[in-house]
Amino acid sequence: MELTADLFKDVKKLPVLPLILLELMDSFSDEDVRVEEIAAKVAKDQSISAKVIRMANSVVYRRGKEVESIEEAVIRLGFNQVRSIVVAASLSNVFPDTPSFDKDKFWEETFITASIAKHLARHTKINSDTAFTCAMMHNIGELLLQTIKPAECSLIKVAIDAGQPRLYAEREVLGFDNTQVGAALARHWNFSSVFIDAIEQQLDPLEYDNTSQAAVLIRLSVFARFAWSLNLPPDVIIKRFPEPLTQEINLKVEGLLETFSQMIEEGQTLARDIKN
Repeated sequence: MELTADLFKDVKKLPVLPLILLELMDSFSDEDVRVEEIAAKVAKDQSISAKVIRMANSVVYRRGKEVESIEEAVIRLGFNQVRSIVVAASLSNVFPDTPSFDKDKFWEETFITASIAKHLARHTKINSDTAFTCAMMHNIGELLLQTIKPAECSLIKVAIDAGQPRLYAEREVLGFDNTQVGAALARHWNFSSVFIDAIEQQLDPLEYDNTSQAAVLIRLSVFARFAWSLNLPPDVIIKRFPEPLTQEINLKVEGLLETFSQMIEEGQTLARDIKN
């Protein structure tokens, strides 16, 4: 099965991104972006606005009285955080529900991974908001497959339940894996190379000549979230970060242990608030 020819032959089946999301994705590379202009556009989408305001009033960010508008949310959260939340809310709304797919679990794991990536980035020179958004999109290929290849995904699930790794099962059934699909979808959406490279390189970023630092962060964040799900202690998880990856991005581990629980809790809170 040829990847782009088979999956993208019917454009009508592909998710359509809202204009505000496309503009926000472009704003990552625009140093002159006007906060007021973006905030005004966000305010026009009642669903996303409600989620941003809810997030600003969550226990993670609450300071003082409750905010009631996008403008107040921007003041409390900062433009970059609002932008990240809008990206998260938009992406979670783009893909339809699939009966046999646990979308809530998928997004909780995604938000936790993105939260970890954001926090790890603060211990490097990588932009934390870019890291968060790249991690939010790292597995969009799996969502697309669930949307347009449900029968094949059912076969993949059977293989996974029988003990096969997901990527191996995907390649056996489809001839490619969800990271390749995600990168192709990001290209279809005309995302910048920063996001495309992060998705494409995430499995083994050090194998690429021009290593995506965001892909390294995704790899470390997925590792941390998975290890946490196995109830490994945070200090053990941090000590087991692959050294070649931490060296590639010059990750300073000092202080990570103290904020590890916060990384997880913020991801869980974001997942809950975006869902509601």
